[in-house]
Amino acid sequence: MKRRTGWSSPLRAMPAALGLCFAVGLTTTFGVEAAAETPDSRDAGAGPRDAGTPESGSLISKTPPDPPPLSEREQWVFDLRWDRGDVYLLEVHKVDMGTPHVTPRVMGRFALELFEGPTLIERVRFDFPMLGAPEGPDAGLRTAPRFEPKLRTRIGVLFPATKRGTRLELWDRARDVRMPLPWPPKEGPAGAPPDAVAP
Repeated sequence: MKRRTGWSSPLRAMPAALGLCFAVGLTTTFGVEAAAETPDSRDAGAGPRDAGTPESGSLISKTPPDPPPLSEREQWVFDLRWDRGDVYLLEVHKVDMGTPHVTPRVMGRFALELFEGPTLIERVRFDFPMLGAPEGPDAGLRTAPRFEPKLRTRIGVLFPATKRGTRLELWDRARDVRMPLPWPPKEGPAGAPPDAVAP
C-alpha cells in the first residue's frame, strides 16, 4: 500500500492563502469606505474653510486692490526726494498732457493714494531710482556693502489732477509708514531736506 505524501504541502500553503484572502478583503473594504467618503463628510467636524485661512497656505491681504484708473488731461507732478531713509516733498507743479492720460498700473514700494472719505479712488505706485528692496542688518565682514543709509535720490511722480478726493497720502509699503500730503496741492516749492544736494 502506497503512502500519500502530498498532504503536507496543502497544509503549509493554507495559512498563506488565508492571509492573502484576509488582506484582499481588508483592501476591498477600506477601498469601498474611502470611495464612499466625500470631502464634506471628512471635514464635517472641521468647520468651514476659506482661501484666507492659514491651513490653505495663503492669506488675504488687507490692502484694497487698485481702483479703476482715473483719466485726466492735467497731471500734478510731485517732486519727491529720498534722503538717507526719509522722504521729502520738494515741489508740486501741474502739467498739461494735451489729451487725457490714464494712470498706469505698475508695481512699486511706494504709492500715492487718494481717498474720498474712507474710499480709495486712486493709487499711483512708484520706486525711487537706485533704491532696491530693504536691506537686512549688517551681519559682519562678508556682507555686501550697503548704500541705502546714505542714498539721496529723487523722482517726479505724475498724479491725475482730479477734483475728487479729500485726503492724499504717501505710503512706504516696506515699512508700512504713511505721510500725509496736501490735497488739493498748491503749485510751488514745499520745502527741502536739510543740506539737500541736487542730483
